[in-house]
Amino acid sequence: MKHPLLPVLALAALVSLGACERKVAVVETVPATPIPEPVAQTKTLETTRLGAAVDDYQREPTAAHKAEVNKTLARLDEEIAELQEYVAKHDGDARAKAAAKLENMQSYRAAEALRFTAAQAGTPIEAARPADDRTGADKARDAAQKVGESVQEGARKAGDAIKDAVHPN
Repeated sequence: MKHPLLPVLALAALVSLGACERKVAVVETVPATPIPEPVAQTKTLETTRLGAAVDDYQREPTAAHKAEVNKTLARLDEEIAELQEYVAKHDGDARAKAAAKLENMQSYRAAEALRFTAAQAGTPIEAARPADDRTGADKARDAAQKVGESVQEGARKAGDAIKDAVHPN
């Protein structure tokens, strides 16, 4: 004699197991290429100080080193502004030399600012979690194993429920 609830329970078990399916997406990122250290085409006191300040911040990212970098960036900006004024007021060979120096200093400043920004982005947050050093394939395998275990557990529970429904004590 067939039990009338058996097909209904079997269908419910299939639907519930189908709803447990999870899709796993693995995204592997390529590590960023390191930013090369800028080389000042035109060496001045301020370009030298800025390079040293960014180096100090990279070695030890403290608030004091960050303030020093910001201060030296401001001083270099002042020097750049003075050169811009000089270029605007002069012409001829003196203007051409000053314009070349201005361009070199602006390029150096931009490169150092980029290096400083990258160093700030790489600064660990105080309560950072340890990095997961597993590969993408390892992570995918672990996730698939957890999904498989969940499906097995769901199937076992559904089977137990069907047994209980068919053969009540």
